[in-house]
Amino acid sequence: MKYQTPSLIIIVFGILAFSRCAENPQKTDGEALAKIQCAACHAYPSPSLLDKNSWEKYVLPRMGVMVGALPADLAEGAAPAPEGAFISREDWEAIRQFYLKNSPSEPIAAEPFSIEKALPQFEVRFPDHYLSPPGTLMTKFDGENLYLSDVHTGNLFQFDNKMVLKKTAKVPGGAVWLNRIPEGDLVTCIGSFSPTDETTGSVVFLPKKQGAPPITLLDSLRRPAHTELADLDADGRFDLVTCEFGKWAGNLSWWKNDGRGGFERHLLRNMPGAIRSEVRDLNGDGLLDITALFGQGDEGIFVYYNKGGGEFEEVRALRFPPSYGSSFFRFFDFDGDSHPDILYTCGDNADFPPVSKPYHGIHIFQNDGKNGFEEVFFQHLQGAYAAVPADFDLDGDMDIAAISFFPDFEKTPEAGFVFFENTGDLKFKARSFPAVEKGRWMVMDAADFDADGDLDLVLGSMAFEVVPDGGEVKRWVKDGIPFVVLENTAR
Repeated sequence: MKYQTPSLIIIVFGILAFSRCAENPQKTDGEALAKIQCAACHAYPSPSLLDKNSWEKYVLPRMGVMVGALPADLAEGAAPAPEGAFISREDWEAIRQFYLKNSPSEPIAAEPFSIEKALPQFEVRFPDHYLSPPGTLMTKFDGENLYLSDVHTGNLFQFDNKMVLKKTAKVPGGAVWLNRIPEGDLVTCIGSFSPTDETTGSVVFLPKKQGAPPITLLDSLRRPAHTELADLDADGRFDLVTCEFGKWAGNLSWWKNDGRGGFERHLLRNMPGAIRSEVRDLNGDGLLDITALFGQGDEGIFVYYNKGGGEFEEVRALRFPPSYGSSFFRFFDFDGDSHPDILYTCGDNADFPPVSKPYHGIHIFQNDGKNGFEEVFFQHLQGAYAAVPADFDLDGDMDIAAISFFPDFEKTPEAGFVFFENTGDLKFKARSFPAVEKGRWMVMDAADFDADGDLDLVLGSMAFEVVPDGGEVKRWVKDGIPFVVLENTAR
């Protein structure tokens, strides 16, 4: 099972542009073909992004099938070539040889950093509630409550701040996001954890009123990963923004609230891989804009500027190569200038047997004051899935809490969770907790769970296949730990 559909193999979306090779039918320079045609649809993928074995055994065969140059039975998991897609065998072989001749023979290892397995600032609290196997798709702090969803049972659990189970609700297909409003909860249900384009996802309203039945607000969604609530058209009613990750098909949409319990879809981007959105007025014109991360094929962060009247203008803020495996983003004020900067993580590594990718990790992009973004910080973390920048130790500077779903379990399993303690001038000491290997941490949230004035953390565990498997999955299933709370002791 995979939550994020393999991002790398969608590299071929750009190469579908090879069908336009009639403009220069004699050109057989593999590098020139790749740079011109691939960049038409996504960031140009340099051969150096992957090792030769990964290109040869996994990526190139799928690419060949998906552009119609190779028969479909040569690559498991490749989508069939769209009608009309064609690249000559001569051009295809030129591209293939370019990647094989110019890629490194071995994966490029990132510069190692040491992680101390001691987390003195946090008290580690495991629950008495067990799920075997653990299948946590969501953890969320809200006031004095902790919410947890489990994909295997289809349950949404509510715990109090003593980690005592208070309520359980059945939700269809596994909850991946929760929005709270005074009248109740809006739950985003993925529909299928495994990659598919089936329209089984939904957004369901769970009324607070005792005995009131759930109400499906949106249905027939393709693996929705996130929903945002905001009054986008200034009519006094909340509208919705949905990120449908999908598999080969997906989209980003906003839904107008008609005031009668219905929502009308307005498509913003008709591409797979939408992961997360944030709504805020980015340009100061009094209208709420939408920013969204896509982690499939044409990976990047897109801003949709609100022009009024339900119209939006798309501007690409950041673009990433299709091997990055984008996993998370959030706005925060990095430099204290009141302009929103971006924290971004990349680390999805489920495309094929994981290899080292030195560009995996935590990236910070600084806002130039006009919503142009430039990278000013990078911390490598293999398989990074999310990060929270905050002053956890209350010493006046920014620390970073991060999780990795694809660490090197053989060499550095402690990298599943890392607390980067800022020691000054953006120098960090990396720490983890001794029992970090009890779970595989897929989701994370931060809030003042115990109301003592500092930020606590909750991590959710998903027992997912490991390649190569050194017995980790068996241990996670046996222990059955769905989450852990890291209670901050700064206060």
